[in-house]
Amino acid sequence: MKLPILASLSCALLAVIPYPLAFAQEQAGLAPFAPFEEKSLIYTGGAYSEEPFRYLLLKPDAIEEGKQYPLVLFLHGAGERGDDNRIQTAHFPTLFKEEGFRKRFPCFLIAPQCRTDQRWTQTSWEDTSPPSSKVPTTAQMDVAIQALLTTLDGNPIDRSRIYLTGLSMGGYGSWDLAVRKSDWFAAVAPICGGGDADLAHRLTTTPVWAYHGDVDWVVPVRRSRDMIAAIRQSGGIPRYTEVPGRGHDSWVPAYSDNSNHLLTWMFQQRLASIDQRPLAGIEALGSAHSPLAKGERIVFLGDSLTAAGVGPDGYITLLQNELNKRRPDLDARLIGAGIGGHKVPDICARLDRDVLAFAPSVVSIFIGVNDVWHFEMGSGTSEADYESGLQDVIARCQKAGAQVVLATPPLIGEKHRGQNRHDATLDIYADLSRKVATRMGVTVCDLRESMTDYLRIFSRKWDPDYRRRSLHQRRQSLRRRPHREVALPGPVSDSQVEKPSPMKWLFARLESSP
Repeated sequence: MKLPILASLSCALLAVIPYPLAFAQEQAGLAPFAPFEEKSLIYTGGAYSEEPFRYLLLKPDAIEEGKQYPLVLFLHGAGERGDDNRIQTAHFPTLFKEEGFRKRFPCFLIAPQCRTDQRWTQTSWEDTSPPSSKVPTTAQMDVAIQALLTTLDGNPIDRSRIYLTGLSMGGYGSWDLAVRKSDWFAAVAPICGGGDADLAHRLTTTPVWAYHGDVDWVVPVRRSRDMIAAIRQSGGIPRYTEVPGRGHDSWVPAYSDNSNHLLTWMFQQRLASIDQRPLAGIEALGSAHSPLAKGERIVFLGDSLTAAGVGPDGYITLLQNELNKRRPDLDARLIGAGIGGHKVPDICARLDRDVLAFAPSVVSIFIGVNDVWHFEMGSGTSEADYESGLQDVIARCQKAGAQVVLATPPLIGEKHRGQNRHDATLDIYADLSRKVATRMGVTVCDLRESMTDYLRIFSRKWDPDYRRRSLHQRRQSLRRRPHREVALPGPVSDSQVEKPSPMKWLFARLESSP
């Protein structure tokens, strides 16, 4: 089984501070741009140091007390790059300046602006090689993400209705952000863009509707076709409209609600509650194009979180049951090797007995929380021992012929970042895990990054029951259920696309639906 190598995520420091609107207007020499509000954040990362980035925010025309509204993140195309904080309103945001659209689709709309000569992704639409999301996000995307997170704070937003759309360069950005943060969005609508088909399986359970003109001379139509085909191979049912005779302006019919139902469809989508949400991973593993080979043995090595996985409602048990039901022909076996309280030195000592004795083809390592937490009891693992121990475990697994997935230590107490005294140390140890994974050439499953982000968006206060529901009990999430897209009446224009050869991956990042 071939696993995608996920590059470590960027460690840019983002700090949001008030940036007076009057000052922003004075600096730009621009008058207020009603009904949009000018916003700004300060970004430090990469080539930028305390750099102000401005963006536009459109609020619902009338906000009713006690009511929550959807949030739309729009990523513009290459022609709207700059720093005037105006031109990015072309196309999609302009529609929402109209009274009719604002009344029909009341929402918060964020329109960040990519700087001149920069891109939302590290892949150029001029590049003939396939797009990749296995590299760190760009500074421009980091700013867009921070604008989204900032808007969520202090506004009456329905966090089960966050939508993502973009066109051309923003279509690439939409695909890229969607595969990185698939659990954030209730629906994704990429227009004439392209993405990393190797990671498209993460969108198996995400409602997607893509548009592309079949004679697009700027972004090859195969970019959308490849993404749609890859999602379908994983068991997903995305919508795809290929507009006959249309060039590089398929956003015109896509966003024109008079000619189709894209916007109506998008605003109808809603994230299911956490215990009802289907997992992209099990959909992909149980599909007709499952990457699992016949007779594969996958061992999950870790501490109490892994140990609970083999209980009646544990995630390993539920995954095994679903595989047995959907693909009994594979005869795949998932083996739990977790022991409560264990740390890196402990798994080093028992690796031969509990893991290698099963001759696994894949080993998933989820460790590190106790290495940090046990410093309270005087028995934590030093940074040097943690790093060398992880490297030893991975090297022995690789020598035995197994491929490895390494998860970063996520949380202690499932509290928001900054609310736990161990956060700084967890960040250090998570970064050690990333470095070891990169050095050893193994896939990193960045739970530290994804779960802290998830808590910021979806959990406003610490929930002591979060770990039991999100990691130990996934029965409802693993049951077979229809795709969570809300259907619209009438036929949907959907082109026939060629399907590439089956992808190879272990599982579609279980953390994408924590």
